[in-house]
Amino acid sequence: MRGLHLTADLYQCRCDEQWLTDAQQLGAWSCQAAEAVGLAVERAMFHVDEGGGASAALLLSGSHVCLHTWPQQRGVTVDVCLAHAQEDFSAKARGLMFALVQRFQPEWTEQRSLDRGDGE
Repeated sequence: MRGLHLTADLYQCRCDEQWLTDAQQLGAWSCQAAEAVGLAVERAMFHVDEGGGASAALLLSGSHVCLHTWPQQRGVTVDVCLAHAQEDFSAKARGLMFALVQRFQPEWTEQRSLDRGDGE
């Protein structure tokens, strides 16, 4: 088991409000972004919570991508976790994270990277 887990907290996002409230649009675009870097989405779920925030969860083979928005604070959290047995997906994970962050045009971000597994 090996993998890369990337997280990003996005603050004061300058994107159109619709990207923070429309779960269907957010989810469909997230699927396209994942496929654009060469990842296959096996299942996707989209949801709007009572507070108006949107969530998108993409299930990949042994991996996931999750986005959650807070429109009132113009904030977004992004989680990209790509696991791999043979192929190194690090470049795909970083490319996807870059695309997801750019969509929201945050004034600033806090990003973290965690290598998962034992590396063998």
